[in-house]
Amino acid sequence: MAVLGLLLMLGAAAVATDAVIQNTQLIDAVLFNHHFSATLGASFVTGCVVGLLFALGLAMFLGGFSRSIRARRERRALRRNTAETEALRERNAALENHFAAQDNAYPNDPATTTDTVDDNAGRHRV
Repeated sequence: MAVLGLLLMLGAAAVATDAVIQNTQLIDAVLFNHHFSATLGASFVTGCVVGLLFALGLAMFLGGFSRSIRARRERRALRRNTAETEALRERNAALENHFAAQDNAYPNDPATTTDTVDDNAGRHRV
């Protein structure tokens, strides 16, 4: 693909060079109420430069436009994630309060057990 692009660029440069060398007639041009006399080849090169500047401006415009769309999507996703996170925090707090109320329902139960291991547990005594 890169070789094909290079061949196309070389071909375009050859055509532009031929257009400048072969077209030596003078033409009159008016640009913003200013009169210019230039060769036809120089006018061709000027047109190419203006076209390239337009293409560069268009690429910059579309790049900025797509960047702003991407940033807007990311902000929207961040807001959605923030809202979901806040809802989960509220749900977590509600569950913590609920379980804390259940733990306080039996205040006489010891928090820790001091079970001792009985070696004879589960055996029949004779």
